[in-house]
Amino acid sequence: MKRFLKQNIVILVLLNSGNLFNYLFQLVVGRSMSPADFGGFNALNSTMVIFSAPLAIVPLVMARFTARFVLTDMGLVRALLTRALGLAAGLAVVAYGLGALALPALQAFLHIESPTPILLMLGVMAGSFVLPVPWGMLQGLQRFTGYGIAGASNACFRFLGAIAFVWGLSYGINGALVASLTGIAAALCVNFLFLRDVFPVTPSRLPDGLFKEVGSYSVGMLLSSIIVMVLGNLDVVLVRHYCDAEGAGLYATAAILGRIAFYLPSVLMSVLFTEAATAKESGRNDLSSLWISMGLTAALGGGFALCCLIGSSFVVKMLFGAQYAAAGPLLAVISGAMALLAVANILFVYFQARSEFGFVWFQAAGVALFLGLTLFFHDTPMTVAWLLFAGIAVMLAGSLCWLLGRVRARRAETSGA
Repeated sequence: MKRFLKQNIVILVLLNSGNLFNYLFQLVVGRSMSPADFGGFNALNSTMVIFSAPLAIVPLVMARFTARFVLTDMGLVRALLTRALGLAAGLAVVAYGLGALALPALQAFLHIESPTPILLMLGVMAGSFVLPVPWGMLQGLQRFTGYGIAGASNACFRFLGAIAFVWGLSYGINGALVASLTGIAAALCVNFLFLRDVFPVTPSRLPDGLFKEVGSYSVGMLLSSIIVMVLGNLDVVLVRHYCDAEGAGLYATAAILGRIAFYLPSVLMSVLFTEAATAKESGRNDLSSLWISMGLTAALGGGFALCCLIGSSFVVKMLFGAQYAAAGPLLAVISGAMALLAVANILFVYFQARSEFGFVWFQAAGVALFLGLTLFFHDTPMTVAWLLFAGIAVMLAGSLCWLLGRVRARRAETSGA
């Protein structure tokens, strides 16, 4: 358990330094744009995240199979890296082409007049297809220091790009997206640097049936990850669609800050995933790592949400300026919703590592509640924020009940035996 806590501390410090740069990026962009343009950029960014939501499973899938192969043959690790990079690059090209074909529809839905921001957004999405492959391999090799530095590098260079292109050259939305591309390119270089000893290894033949096994495992992972990404980003897109530009800009500001309650503790899932997967393979049902991760997540995410509840308007004014002060009440609600989502996500990662996907039904119920009610009630950004809170609360309560039910079932089986 001491090793588990040490690994969590390393990841917490390194990856949250990346989260800090992400928010510094948003501060630079927010202070350099009007609220309407800032809302437009974040709607584009959230759209990209939603479309690339399936990619969230790639690091975990890479980590799981890398951890298996490294025990027997580094040649298998090398072969997995080569095959995965080739597949990711091909999918990136296809995704960009499909996005370009849908360009008029995307412009109309997001109310973006110029096609350039859409094309740049698609470029960021294409880069996001490739980046998770080497990053997940670092996790599977348990190179957590390199994993953390590589994760932080994307945000660091993105922030530096924002200073150059948005604040310095005043390129606006286009500059912010070019900065994102800069971050992805730099992060790829850093990831490959930490994997430099893998490339000289002679590739071995991958096991028969590997891709069928990967595909079967990925289905449940995909559904779960898409739902988390949707709940973390779709609200910004819906507010942009249903509300006025000023309201969308204020909501985007609150959402950017409120997501700290989710991203601050979410880095803990990297170590929990490996720990839970190992326990599953060993036939152990110990929940101590899960409870520790949930406790740390609730303390970090809930503590931030509490600060936002107490001084939301002050926080917004201090970070984004007086023009965004009206986003304070929205921040109080959104940060609470994101804190709940962070705790729920720890449960989701634990289930994923153990290949137990029944919880996806509760995820779907939460999303259905949010989307269904938003179709009828979307008069103000605050209404959407409360509906988001309700959907996540339902998801967390259902998943927790499912966990407790499975624990009781296991104990009954043990007693019966």
